[in-house]
Amino acid sequence: MASTSAACPEERERLTATTAKLRDCLSSPPAFLPPLHLVWHYARAAHAARFIRSQTIARQLDFLRASRRGTAPVSMGVETIHYYASVFQHLRNLRFRRPRCLEDSVGGYLFFYPYIASLELLVGVKQPPFRAHAWLQSGDLILNDAKRAVEDYSVILRFEK
Repeated sequence: MASTSAACPEERERLTATTAKLRDCLSSPPAFLPPLHLVWHYARAAHAARFIRSQTIARQLDFLRASRRGTAPVSMGVETIHYYASVFQHLRNLRFRRPRCLEDSVGGYLFFYPYIASLELLVGVKQPPFRAHAWLQSGDLILNDAKRAVEDYSVILRFEK
């Protein structure tokens, strides 16, 4: 049986942050339900990421390049970025199966692309033991993970907008 002790503090931090966000949303019920167009956009992005998850990283990045349409806002405030990140995390938590980091990041990239100008998909590695991880960032703000979960990784791939 595999040990999950390394993931427990990170998972606990993620659950605590999610619980705090849900508590804030429950105090204001309209905030609990994101706008329907964002729910639809998330569903399409998650479906596309699930569809290509068995492809190589290079093919997934080619898919992201081909999916770019329209332009994102030139500049966006941190509050707006936080809003989209919390909507993404809220909708992701409603899924039956939590996607692995690359599938989650590809879906997140497709979701965030129309709204966030400085979007990056990062892939990092660390050892020992060897581990790889993917996450999304906008500047110094990590969009789909906790800072503690990614700070030990050395970035080997940076896919920018």
